Amino acid sequence: MALTADEDWTVSVDGCLEPTALPPAAALTAVWQAVKDLEFGDQQRAAVRMLFGTGATETVEAALDGGALDFPVTLPAGRIVIRVRHGDGRTARQRHAARYQPVQEPPRGRNPGLWVVMDSATCEPVREKGHVLRWGIESSAWSWIGRELARSDYQGKAGHARRAP
Repeated sequence: MALTADEDWTVSVDGCLEPTALPPAAALTAVWQAVKDLEFGDQQRAAVRMLFGTGATETVEAALDGGALDFPVTLPAGRIVIRVRHGDGRTARQRHAARYQPVQEPPRGRNPGLWVVMDSATCEPVREKGHVLRWGIESSAWSWIGRELARSDYQGKAGHARRAP
């Protein structure tokens, strides 16, 4: 994933720094300021300083596998995790899931109102083979979203459903 300097990173440190979105260099500085006084071992301190304390973003950028880096650190008091996320801190899967939302259509006649899945990218209900997908119960719409996510995970892309033209 190619990152650009104008995209924020979201950083957090368990118990030390709440999730904060900042430009990359400032994000790493915030992490270093939050952890620099913790009781690390010598090797861990050197690794954390190299990643977060030099002001250089290249090493962390290279480690952002799929836009996320979780760096566990063991302290005498327990384990903490330093987290760096590209953008808003969500994974690609979470962003893909957030684009779908079940919505109940208004009742028509004796029909109590079927459920459709709205696609926020198109502001239209999802379609397959030209037909809007409809379900009698909300849980079926959620099941479709789950299958769409599983399919996109398997295919390594953001789904396949045909969107409204």
